[in-house]
Amino acid sequence: MKFKESDMYEPIRNLLTQQGFTVRGEVKGCDIAAVKDDTLWVVEMKLTANITLIYQAMARQTATDWVFIAIPRPRKSRDGTFLKLQKLIKKLELGLITVALDSPAKFAEIIVFPVGRDDKNNKKTKALKREIAGRTIDSTGGTAKIKINTAYKERCVRIACLLEANGPLSAKALTNLGCEKDAWSILNTHVWFFKISKGVYGLSKIGEAYLEENAAATLVAYYRMKSLAYTAF
Repeated sequence: MKFKESDMYEPIRNLLTQQGFTVRGEVKGCDIAAVKDDTLWVVEMKLTANITLIYQAMARQTATDWVFIAIPRPRKSRDGTFLKLQKLIKKLELGLITVALDSPAKFAEIIVFPVGRDDKNNKKTKALKREIAGRTIDSTGGTAKIKINTAYKERCVRIACLLEANGPLSAKALTNLGCEKDAWSILNTHVWFFKISKGVYGLSKIGEAYLEENAAATLVAYYRMKSLAYTAF
């Protein structure tokens, strides 16, 4: 059976979730990013261990020391190439996760832990953490050419669904309905919205069309349903 890189996502997500992490796929170029308390883990996945994967993982070390590479588990645990890979990974202070794609259970296992040192003042770390915190709907890691549900896109969809359900609103009213404080900035700059009067905005034809075209999409369906539970002030 031919596997895809994205087939490794759920087993790894389950492994990290069981350890108390909040896990998101495709976060600012990372296949997987996960947060637990102040600790950020990043996982880069490939179906085969190669120099590209190593370079990607090393690049992520500028954001966090807790970087893993993830590959399908080898058929033989004592495979010579696999043992050499472990030595290299340890030398580079990276971590290693294997995924049993050949098993009906498709489970993931941590083989090597990286040498992790948390840096709370790292700007890249903070940016990844903010992006994870801003997402409700996940995207599958390792999937190429898909539309990623970024934190910014999620904020835009939330506002659009609230305007669709309630009619024109002010930024303050949207904040009272649970939107972030940057709602005014989104209303002023995004093509989905237009100014009706001082401080009051509505949903543009472009915004309406997006919601209709993506009505079955998880993100739009979620916020359309959620908007029905709120009444504008």
